[in-house]
Amino acid sequence: MDPLTHAISGWALARALPGRHLPRKQVVLLALLAMAPDADYVLIFFSDVVYLQYHRGITHSLLMLPLWTWLFYSLLPGRREQQPVMPWLIGGALLTHIFLDLITAYGTMILAPFSDWRASLDLIFIIDPLFTLCLLLPLLLAPACKRHGRGPGMISLALAGAYIGLAAWNHGQAMAVARKEIPRTIQVDALPMPFSPFHWQVIADASETSFARTVVDLAPALPDTSGLLPGAFAQRFIAPGPANTFRWQSFMKMKGNVSRGEKVDGVDFYRWFARYPVLLQPAHRNTLDFGDLQFGIYRHEADWPFRLQVEFGKPARAWLIWHNGRKTELSGR
Repeated sequence: MDPLTHAISGWALARALPGRHLPRKQVVLLALLAMAPDADYVLIFFSDVVYLQYHRGITHSLLMLPLWTWLFYSLLPGRREQQPVMPWLIGGALLTHIFLDLITAYGTMILAPFSDWRASLDLIFIIDPLFTLCLLLPLLLAPACKRHGRGPGMISLALAGAYIGLAAWNHGQAMAVARKEIPRTIQVDALPMPFSPFHWQVIADASETSFARTVVDLAPALPDTSGLLPGAFAQRFIAPGPANTFRWQSFMKMKGNVSRGEKVDGVDFYRWFARYPVLLQPAHRNTLDFGDLQFGIYRHEADWPFRLQVEFGKPARAWLIWHNGRKTELSGR
């Protein structure tokens, strides 16, 4: 989830849950704490690959949550019995961050450092302005509702919870549609698309050698909300098609079809990082390109972030391609 939404969630928590009204500086503190797990962004200054390998790791771990709660509480100035921000509120702000990341599709290592498994509930796109507004609007109206105390904060959390519930319902509906279309599918996943809880990218494990992908729109009559973000950003995504119209695309899996790349440094790292690694183009000269269907919401494969390019030479080299041609070599991975 984006930093702004994390901060607003901490604000909502500060206004909703304490037994007494918190002063402004404590509200700001909880908003900052709700963003704190993303301090691991500093890893990008070591290298792009280190960042991808450890982002949403120990700072987002449920196992490490008690340690981080104690650490932040111990750093607060003043006498402990006079602190209005109790340990459970600090832990709540950190837990809110972990939960909001968990409901996206990117993956969060909630069992770090003992496991690098990346859990994801696939309910909300990583940037969802409608979800952010559910949290924000009641808080903005709070000055007009001074007599209601915790009311705006509670409404903020309730609206966010209702939005997540709606997304969870539609997530199940999208998967049911896909299973009906391909009844013999081994596994089906529905990943959220931008700007709406009704638009889903459905990925089916169609066979041992391929994934099938389509887009499901469960509410085509609703107004387009893409205008809430810059047009240039929104236009890069695939627009959902009409309801009950499915255009399945087939993608060859990376596994079992890239024997030339098996011994190249970095390929194993990419297999771990990519949720649905697929071949984007057949062998061409001395290169192979791969992508992750998780990020396949862009119109063109060349726009997909986090692609892998393998160059066969002496020696063979693997490159991670981010956005706009930015490349990072995956040597030694």
